[in-house]
Amino acid sequence: MKKGIIVGGGIGGLTTAIALRKAGMDVIVCEQAPALREAGAGIWMAPNALQVLFELGIADNIIAAGKKLEKISVVDLKYRPISVIDGAWVRKNFYFDTVAIHRGVLQHLLAAQLPADTILLNKRFAGFRQDDRSVVALFEDGTSLEADFLIGADGIHSVVRRQMQIEQQLRYSGQTCWRFIADFSLPESEKDLMYEIWSDQKGLRVGYSHINDRQVYVYITDEALPGGKDQTETLRDDLLERCEAFPLLVRQMINAAHPESIIRSDLYDFPPIPRWTEGRVALLGDAAHATTPNLGQGACQAMEDALILSRKLHFVADIPTALTEYQKTRWKKAAYITNTSYQFARVTNTTGLLRRIITGMLRATPARVNEQQFEKIYTLSN
Repeated sequence: MKKGIIVGGGIGGLTTAIALRKAGMDVIVCEQAPALREAGAGIWMAPNALQVLFELGIADNIIAAGKKLEKISVVDLKYRPISVIDGAWVRKNFYFDTVAIHRGVLQHLLAAQLPADTILLNKRFAGFRQDDRSVVALFEDGTSLEADFLIGADGIHSVVRRQMQIEQQLRYSGQTCWRFIADFSLPESEKDLMYEIWSDQKGLRVGYSHINDRQVYVYITDEALPGGKDQTETLRDDLLERCEAFPLLVRQMINAAHPESIIRSDLYDFPPIPRWTEGRVALLGDAAHATTPNLGQGACQAMEDALILSRKLHFVADIPTALTEYQKTRWKKAAYITNTSYQFARVTNTTGLLRRIITGMLRATPARVNEQQFEKIYTLSN
């Protein structure tokens, strides 16, 4: 039985552990935090992620805990469509809807699929050493673990990637994002819909949907310099002022938010890197291909990684070869997602005449062209 170590207990790391165990392998997840507590607010599970979860036998659990979305629309301030993803077409071609869910709930459901002793908390990864037979993970508490392979699922600032001497300059999108969950009920006509509303200002967008019957997930992006800070006492008023041109519904959702629960994040990625593996060590998720959230594919791509990785390690006896095959299978699509999402951010960072031209082009794009792009996104790597 092959034995593996996964560094990072986020969505990608937990999905990888589930996939590897299902493929007959023994794995340990090492998480630096004292508890599994997924940072963030809500998340959209696109059909490709749900296809992965279906293969792992847990899609029904995730769908039941979230909210199916019938349609996803990018609109202007007057709700005039700019681009629409037709849920009926998605279901016909990919079986699943997009499902909105609380990140913490998703992480809990994934962790519940693993034996308790599979997840080690307070294990801050320090480095690794390897030879032709095994790899040893070293931790800051002075302990170590030995296994046949090691997977770095430790995020955009990956310590595993750093030791592999893959120095990668993070790329700032030009936008900051505020995210929150609020107790709020959308109008009946919108309960099964997701909207992203574009303002006329650079980078300023608001997206929202229900994540269950009583809560909404909302994000707000705006052009800003990185490193900015908020004051909790004034944050809600600041966001209301920032969004004063948006429909009343947006301001009502902001008013329903608890300021201390609003998360601010500068949106970074990095250009696709040529190498994800080194011997018995491989990168996964944001550690390998961090992306901005414009396509809603960050966690979804990590889940695709998990499935392909488990297949390669199951069917290919030689571990370094299996890891290389995993990268070969996944690299092209992951790079496409990263680059397309970054370009999308650049589009929303426009204003004035250029914005009007781009918006007009998006509105005039034939439905079949949009469908072809989403076929690339929703079709699993193979």
